[in-house]
Amino acid sequence: MLIKMKMKLWFAYKLLIGNWKRAIFPLLGVTGGVIALIMSLSLGAGGEKIISNDLSAMSDNRIMIGGANMDMRDMQIIEGYPMVQYAVFTEARIETEGNIFKGYSSKALAVLGLNQLNDREVILDKNQFPESKKGDKIRVSINNREYEFIIRDIYEEKNPFELMKQGNRIIISQSYYQRLFERYTYKQLIVAFDKNEDVEEYIPYILKKFNQDRGGFERVTLLETPEVYKRIVKIQKLVKNVLGLLSVISLCIGGFGIMNLVASGIRARIGHIGIMRAIGTPKKDVVSIFLIEGIIISIIGSIIGIILGSIISIILGKLIAIKPEFNIFQIVCAMGSSVILGVVMGIYPAAKIGKIDIIQALREN
Repeated sequence: MLIKMKMKLWFAYKLLIGNWKRAIFPLLGVTGGVIALIMSLSLGAGGEKIISNDLSAMSDNRIMIGGANMDMRDMQIIEGYPMVQYAVFTEARIETEGNIFKGYSSKALAVLGLNQLNDREVILDKNQFPESKKGDKIRVSINNREYEFIIRDIYEEKNPFELMKQGNRIIISQSYYQRLFERYTYKQLIVAFDKNEDVEEYIPYILKKFNQDRGGFERVTLLETPEVYKRIVKIQKLVKNVLGLLSVISLCIGGFGIMNLVASGIRARIGHIGIMRAIGTPKKDVVSIFLIEGIIISIIGSIIGIILGSIISIILGKLIAIKPEFNIFQIVCAMGSSVILGVVMGIYPAAKIGKIDIIQALREN
């Protein structure tokens, strides 16, 4: 049995070498399909992880309110409501001399799992300050003046919208941010809730109570609902589905290429098939030889596709600030799908071998 299988592999190998120009097209098709599949799976998983671990938003279950001058007291009022996770002023950020300073409330830092901050204490992005450690001191220039800060904590930014912005990210307390940059009033406030809360139910109550509690003449209104933030998830799913569709199309192109390769191999070797059948080679053995040719193409294309797909995913992930997440099971499934497709697409033309007239085939030899 082993010797018989080796003979089949040898014949299939010789067929492939003798037909290598026709083999390039299906090989590229299979390779391209697997590349697209690996990219869609890895970058799609990476995108989902970013959304679930978004350090800036911390939740897609949030609203934005504004339309009036708000200050630190307003933030403390709304963070005091039991259903509220945290509040952040969107305008509490400033870029100065290559650094982006962001003001966070104590409650926001707690949700992030970061240490609380006092004056002259900062939290740094570890990817932008790889040599920095907790307890170290760092000197930063602000408006042509040198300041010394103590590094209280280190975090890793994963929000793609933050990563696309130029500047070194530095988190400071909201109270210190106001004094450092002399900014005390804001127009927009993000209010985040636990993901299990029904925010739509709370919106009328929160706006009414907040306007009463703050006691100001200017009324705060709803600027954005949770649906605005949930669109990010929908867009991510759409991109993932499109990439998945493209990978399926590419694999199908490779499958049709394999079918054409097997069919052309049969047509080119009618005489050889006639001799094999005349000396008593069973029809199923002849069919399996041509099928093995397609399987070899599928395996080689899959291996190349997995390697190139992984490399391209890593490079593209760095460019778009999304770290790809590779799953061994999914990669094995991608390779298995490619091989199965190669077998299925090769069955139809290979099955025609049984219909070949042996005498006519020998005449064409």
